[in-house]
Amino acid sequence: MSTTLIQPPAAATADSSTPVERRKARDPLLDNARYWVMLLVVAGHGLQYLLDVPDARGTYTWIYAFHMPAFVLISGYVARRYEGSPKQVRAMLTSLVLPYVGLNVALDGFRALLDDEPLAVNLLDPAWSTWFLIALFVWRLSSPVWRVVRAPVLVSVVVSLVAGLWEVGDVLSIHRILGLLPFYVAGMYLRPEHFALLRRPAVRVASVVALAGTLGWCLLRHEGWYVSWLYWRDAYADAPLDADAFGGLATRAGLLVTGFALSAAVLSVVPARRDRTSDLGRHTMNAYVLHGFVLILLAHLGVFSALATWGALSVPVVLVGSVLLGTALMSAPVARLVSPVVTPQLRWAFRDQRAGGVKNSAM
Repeated sequence: MSTTLIQPPAAATADSSTPVERRKARDPLLDNARYWVMLLVVAGHGLQYLLDVPDARGTYTWIYAFHMPAFVLISGYVARRYEGSPKQVRAMLTSLVLPYVGLNVALDGFRALLDDEPLAVNLLDPAWSTWFLIALFVWRLSSPVWRVVRAPVLVSVVVSLVAGLWEVGDVLSIHRILGLLPFYVAGMYLRPEHFALLRRPAVRVASVVALAGTLGWCLLRHEGWYVSWLYWRDAYADAPLDADAFGGLATRAGLLVTGFALSAAVLSVVPARRDRTSDLGRHTMNAYVLHGFVLILLAHLGVFSALATWGALSVPVVLVGSVLLGTALMSAPVARLVSPVVTPQLRWAFRDQRAGGVKNSAM
């Protein structure tokens, strides 16, 4: 992918789950990709309870090698026109910041309730999957920077590599934000011709081979490899990575290459035509926010402990369950029910920016 500066169009856009974007023409390829990658997110979070099962650990390793890089890449493409307009800032506050705060409190409260422990909330330490919401907020704010620097993708790769040398506390998941940054920046500079290239028959065949081959490799070679590298949340020298500078830089560089290659493979093989998954892909935020509560409850009830005794059979059970759960949470009835809570508009809280101006509509 070229690292030369290409100026994206100047029109405004919003987060994938906001009403602003829903009124715009949508690319079914991206909606389909969001749907399938969201299912991988749910499956990965389910398989994390079964890491003592060899096949589950191998499948989990494969999913984590590319599912978040692909999600971040798509997010960068969707946000490529972000310029910080009042409408875009309002959309970020209501679709990212408020859900981040609410979901952290809700997840910590849900765990405390199940475990009969006192509630302890730390918004600087994201609860489970909430890190992505604050990361997307920071990446979006940084978008103007990547329009003015030379070789933005190359610069972001250097930032990602060097960030692993930074031994600081992971406040607000700063290591993940910086580590996965190249995928967001690269997504900003994707163009339709890149997607057209990925749809060529030979590329699609190669993509299937790449995805299947890496899955086979992970199933056979998962033992003795730290899956913690795939979380992007630790400095190289910190436990559990415990790597020297050279080893850390080399491993992260390899993960960046793998993430880009497999993300491209995913975009190559997902259907490009509009179908049922296109509609479901519009509501990935609902699944992202809600699936954790279901999985935490199942774990508390001992479902995953029972599944672990099934050995390799537990993997297809979790995968099928993840498809059913993720699809249900992305459905239109669930969207109608939870969208006012997951992505509240709160028009009363913002100034009226229409023609003339700065009137506070809440007063």
